[in-house]
Amino acid sequence: MTVSADPHTAPFACRDDDGVVDHSVVVRRRAIQCALSRICGVCGQTLSRPIAFLGPEDEALDGLFTFPPAHVECAEDALERFVAFGDGVLGQREAPRRWVLVTTAGFDLVRPAHRGEPVRFRPNSVLTTTARWP
Repeated sequence: MTVSADPHTAPFACRDDDGVVDHSVVVRRRAIQCALSRICGVCGQTLSRPIAFLGPEDEALDGLFTFPPAHVECAEDALERFVAFGDGVLGQREAPRRWVLVTTAGFDLVRPAHRGEPVRFRPNSVLTTTARWP
């Protein structure tokens, strides 16, 4: 688990309100804020289209992402900066074999069916899908 107190070394969605960072966890409150306020999970600024989602290949195949929406540039930058950390990045406890970046025109917030489960994001108008290796 990667924990940091420096908010500039971690995505917005992985920082809690006290500034504590765990790269392997998406803070639920931040994820909901990203969806409802339409802000980037990486930089915390207002989203513009196209919107990017990044995650392991299995999330892309299921069409459900754990990490909140992001600007395309922020998602690409996050892959460059954080994937090299190995395990515990971008809301993933273990490093995926392959990362996928999906761009879309819109998305839906998928609330969990049971308490304690994470919120997820479903791209609803996929534009591109690009596989990335670590």
